[in-house]
Amino acid sequence: MEEGLIQNESTMVGATIGQYRILRKLGEGGMGVVYKAEDTNLDRVVALKFLPEKLTATEEDQARFVQEAKAAATLNHPNVCTIHDIKEQEGRHFIVMEYVEGTTLRARASGSGIGVREAVDFAVQIAEALQEAHGRGIVHRDIKSENIMINTRGQVKVMDFGLAKLRGSMRLTKSSSTIGTLGYMAPEQIQGEQVDARSDVFSFGVVLYEMLTGRMPFRGEHDAAMMYSILNEEPEPLQNHLPDASPELMHILSRALEKDPSERYQSAGDMAIDLRRLKKDTGRVSRVGASRVSQESPAAGRGEAGRHPGSRADLRRNILIGAALMVVVAVVGWMLLFGPSAGGPSTGAPERKMLVVLPFQNLGDSEMDYFADGITEEITSRLAGLSGLGVIGRSSAIQYKNTSKSLKDIGEELGVTYVLEGTVRWERSPDGERRVRVNPQLIKVEDATQVWAQPYEAVLSGVFELQSEIASKVARALDVTLLASEQQELEDVRKRNPEAYDLYLRANTYSDRGYAREDWAIAQDLYARAIGLDPTFAQAYARAARLHSDMYWFHYDRTEERLELARRAAQRAIELDPAHPDGYEAMGWYYYHGLLEYEPALEQFDEALRRRPQSAQVIYGIAAVRRRQGKFQEALESFEKACDIDPRDPTLLFNTGETHFLMRHFDDAVRYFDRAIILSPDWGLSYGYKAEAVLRRDGDVAAARGIVVGTSAVSEVRFAFSLATFDMYERRYENALQSLEKASHPTSESQFYYTPSHLVRAMVYGKMGNGRMERLYYDSARISLEADLARHPDDPRMLVSLGIAHAGLGQKEEAIRYGERAVALLPMSREAYRGAYLVEGLARIHTMIGNHEAALERLEMLLSVPSQLSPALLRIDPAWDELRENARFKVLARRSRSRQ
Repeated sequence: MEEGLIQNESTMVGATIGQYRILRKLGEGGMGVVYKAEDTNLDRVVALKFLPEKLTATEEDQARFVQEAKAAATLNHPNVCTIHDIKEQEGRHFIVMEYVEGTTLRARASGSGIGVREAVDFAVQIAEALQEAHGRGIVHRDIKSENIMINTRGQVKVMDFGLAKLRGSMRLTKSSSTIGTLGYMAPEQIQGEQVDARSDVFSFGVVLYEMLTGRMPFRGEHDAAMMYSILNEEPEPLQNHLPDASPELMHILSRALEKDPSERYQSAGDMAIDLRRLKKDTGRVSRVGASRVSQESPAAGRGEAGRHPGSRADLRRNILIGAALMVVVAVVGWMLLFGPSAGGPSTGAPERKMLVVLPFQNLGDSEMDYFADGITEEITSRLAGLSGLGVIGRSSAIQYKNTSKSLKDIGEELGVTYVLEGTVRWERSPDGERRVRVNPQLIKVEDATQVWAQPYEAVLSGVFELQSEIASKVARALDVTLLASEQQELEDVRKRNPEAYDLYLRANTYSDRGYAREDWAIAQDLYARAIGLDPTFAQAYARAARLHSDMYWFHYDRTEERLELARRAAQRAIELDPAHPDGYEAMGWYYYHGLLEYEPALEQFDEALRRRPQSAQVIYGIAAVRRRQGKFQEALESFEKACDIDPRDPTLLFNTGETHFLMRHFDDAVRYFDRAIILSPDWGLSYGYKAEAVLRRDGDVAAARGIVVGTSAVSEVRFAFSLATFDMYERRYENALQSLEKASHPTSESQFYYTPSHLVRAMVYGKMGNGRMERLYYDSARISLEADLARHPDDPRMLVSLGIAHAGLGQKEEAIRYGERAVALLPMSREAYRGAYLVEGLARIHTMIGNHEAALERLEMLLSVPSQLSPALLRIDPAWDELRENARFKVLARRSRSRQ
């Protein structure tokens, strides 16, 4: 035990340090001593790690410890051991951590390993933990099986993030702890070269090999031999230990253990994708005979085949049994493919048919367009629930409303082989009753042949059966194989009050029109009226719930009452129709937009997706949640998947571009923004973000200005603040003031920022050297922001702007207090996207009051993770002028595009 760190273990157990009562010692290693303790304030069990004195011997060491621990404490992930606090008691520094009851992965894997299935499950969890850390710019540097715990529920917890860096240049010894650490080091780590996320990937590869085999891939009797093995030798082939190892598993392991970092997985996220795919395949294979194995084999828990050490005879018998099973599987497969019911030979699974439901044409009064759109949407939704059919999303299909394009052109643009189109006409019968005539027809694009067509006629109350009938006939005409649940859902007719249904369709028109508060208010009223006429109308409740969540999210109504309306409506939708996806989707948006509770949101979205597998909107919700979690690569994959389903939805294209933008993939971002502009040329947001992408990529203000100026979708009134910002970047301060005069509203506001024009004017006058006007406008901004905060006291956007106003007035303590409160209310660990804007605001505050090192720490952090900041922007933004001669800032601003 460290001399002077803890005098006597027996005196520690039962002792109280601050609010923590020591219960027992858990372990001891090179990074300190760990105790189980009770937090007497919060009545919870925690772990206390006391660090060796040599790690915090100097003030510089102590500052580094605090910095590293703070960074690690930002990690909030189910597979990362949470850091609750950092403390000092009588010169003893310790970390308060989540207590994990379980065992280390090293103990779990010792001997012969833990079996493929369990190893892959653990590996997925480890990869996701590393992905979360790397996404926040945190490299572990000491990934090893001793630093990974498996709790009693089989959940992985990666320990000691942020501590490995504190080792600094601590000497290597021949202790088992250090030898173990050395055995996991990446080649570049051993050679003293730059360590990054790819170094953790290599160490993770060593851990994966150890899990699978119970052995280390590199060996040596002493340090030098171990280093030589890592730098020059290849591991013993995995199949020597696991003869049945799949090619996919061997590929993953081989790529993770590449000695050249450029040949390795470039991120834990990339490795996680392959591991998740392998886990899915492994689980699918293991279920073939799972019931008998789990009941009869005592070794079933050890892996796919209950692997354990045995004699050669055992191995030979297992091989023969496996061969026999393969023959049985082959015979069964042959019977399925070529037997009497197969319908002819096949070379594999049939290619899924792709269909688009074009907007049904309204042949009557133009005021009834909404009804034709409603029929189209309902049929599309029903068909999208079929796993055997690919259906293009409605947002893409609606682009072809009233189009003059040929079906062949549409088929090529969307990649579909079939088109369902139709007409809708309302007529009034002699007795005064209104009837609807619908004429759908299914067409094969290749030769424009009609596959199926049938006219329908019904009164309004019969429209529901009509929609169900059309969807069923289309599925039958396409010979789509239906699961029993899909057949039941397709044929289910949900009876609704006809007048309520009419109001519901009208509400959808206003709800889907855009983001205008006025449209949403009308939609809200129409949904309420529909529910009043039909209190059992589940879909109306679901759409109303989604609207309430949106009203809260976009700051139209940030009240608890609004959130409660969203929750109750979504819950009611699920209660009324638990088989329908819309209620679960609405509840997902409630958890996400209302509470920022990501895991419950994902659970609800998954439920919705299970009922409608091809819902681009649900996949979009999943992507949006992942982005807010800081899981940008996963978010990007989901956004791109949604785009595959709905390839001409400008909102999906924009969000995919926006994610590339935050990841600093600026070329890709511009490409997606351009696609959104082509499809929706009147939507100004795509132009604005394209301009910002060009700015952050090249620092070219003229090019950015050219994207928005002269574009009909971008009015000078609406984009006055952006144009003023462009003027400031070019140091044309008089022009900036003139641009602000054109603004239609005194405040530039979005979910990310809340900036009064007075605050911008103050900044401009400050750069012009007009101190009197600068102070006058900062004070005016302070007064208006304080009034706004009185109504919204916990709005972090307003708080950080108020902090900037106080900084401009030279009121340092108030500035820091407001800025730090804003970040604490919405930290990046809780909201990676909006949180980054607040951190940048705090960096501006520190810059303004002269705390340059504090500002640089935050800028460095923002550039290490996906965010709206870029080196090119640092070079042109006058907000950072006071940092320009600082050496650290120069390094940040000089970063090349390839490193962004």
